[in-house]
Amino acid sequence: MVVELRGDQIPFYKQYVSVLIIIINIIVFIVQLTDPTGNMYVYEAAFVPSEFFASQKVWTILSAMFMHADIMHILMNMWFFYVVADNCEYALGHALYLITYLLSGLCAALLHAFITTLIPELMDVPSLGASGAIFGIIAVYGILFPKNRLALFLGYGFVKMSALYFAIFYFILQIVYGLSELALGGLGGVAYFAHIGGFIAGAIIAVLFKMYSKKY
Repeated sequence: MVVELRGDQIPFYKQYVSVLIIIINIIVFIVQLTDPTGNMYVYEAAFVPSEFFASQKVWTILSAMFMHADIMHILMNMWFFYVVADNCEYALGHALYLITYLLSGLCAALLHAFITTLIPELMDVPSLGASGAIFGIIAVYGILFPKNRLALFLGYGFVKMSALYFAIFYFILQIVYGLSELALGGLGGVAYFAHIGGFIAGAIIAVLFKMYSKKY
């Protein structure tokens, strides 16, 4: 759980792409709940690396980006997204922001797929969720708004930190968890390398944007 400590006067409801992304995620989740098998349409529309490499159901690299496994999954993802999205869309503009979000999600899936080639038995395991794209936006937030203050709940209480440290902290955490699980011969239930791929894509875009922006 994370919250902004001070309002930044950027109204979320005017960040139309972010609002639309949340709405789409909610609608897709509601549709998932209608699956008569109870499997949330995971086997129909989630991203499966082996299928992708075989050029089958390639479109799932996009559809999986808007799917979630359960209510806690979507609630946590949408909350993190809500905290950082408005600043990023305001800074990048609607079009570049949408490109950043989608490209981060695509890079997330591609890195995850590449990592599963190291453990072939995991190539048939479906993955889904907006986390990879959201990590791209977290990277943008940390780079363009490094001094924004956040409070992050770490289990024993809230820890205050800057947006830059928040982004770095979460990025390092994904690397540690990802390498740890890889060393143990599995990727567990969380696609940490998807988070890493999304973060890197978002960070590259943010750095390039900042190089040519007079405001940021």
